[in-house]
Amino acid sequence: MPGPNRPAPDPAQFATANGVYCLYCGSTPAIDLDFRAHCAVIILMWFRKQPGPYCRPCGLAAFRKMTGDSLIQGWWGPLSFALFNPITVLANLVNRARLAQLPPPIPGAPTLPMDPGTPLFVRPQILGLLVPIVLVGWLVSSGGNSSSSADLDKNRYLDAPATTYPLNIAPVAPSIPVTPTTPAVRDAESAIVGDCVRDKNGDIAKDDHPAVEAVPCSDPRAQATVLAKPLGPTGDAECDSEYPNTDVIITHATGHAGDPEIEDFALCLVLK
Repeated sequence: MPGPNRPAPDPAQFATANGVYCLYCGSTPAIDLDFRAHCAVIILMWFRKQPGPYCRPCGLAAFRKMTGDSLIQGWWGPLSFALFNPITVLANLVNRARLAQLPPPIPGAPTLPMDPGTPLFVRPQILGLLVPIVLVGWLVSSGGNSSSSADLDKNRYLDAPATTYPLNIAPVAPSIPVTPTTPAVRDAESAIVGDCVRDKNGDIAKDDHPAVEAVPCSDPRAQATVLAKPLGPTGDAECDSEYPNTDVIITHATGHAGDPEIEDFALCLVLK
């Protein structure tokens, strides 16, 4: 019932009632939401929550108090600076926008709503926004200076005059000419099929008593190639019968003093 000095509320105001009552003053309309605050000291962190429901004045008072505390106390830890405090402030701003949609409370609440006080942007706590701005600016500036210093050092290095250093080369020992070795000359007894031979006395095809020796086939002195070397006293006959391409037959005989010589092999030769 209205008192003698208190006017009766306008019935039209009750049209805004939504059945939700403020937890702090009992006013309606109200909205059920929370405001939070964050505090950090290096690795230590505290989370605070002031629950609703709120009418419009009580919600504004809670928003300004909790958000102002976060702006001053919430930046002083690495995780809080990068994650928790920004999330807390943004969540409060979202709830502040929802709260602004409420109409003023209907008069006649059990207690008076809280005094919202001055807006947050004119309170000293708003200076807390300078903390992340200054710190991020300092980090960007430091990174730019480091990059500039690195570029300056690089340019200084590239622009530096080239320095020539004497190159000490150890003396090289003179090379000793290597004389190619000539394959050893072999006598007729050591000659084998495919060897080249020559007559030390002259023309192997005309000499009746040739002194035969085996020489490399690349030797310009080579006169003939050994086609076959039959053994025994019938070697010369074998050259005639078995090797028709034979051009010259050289027989080799051995004997002892007082004994007749015995033919021990023949060389079937093809002239070069």
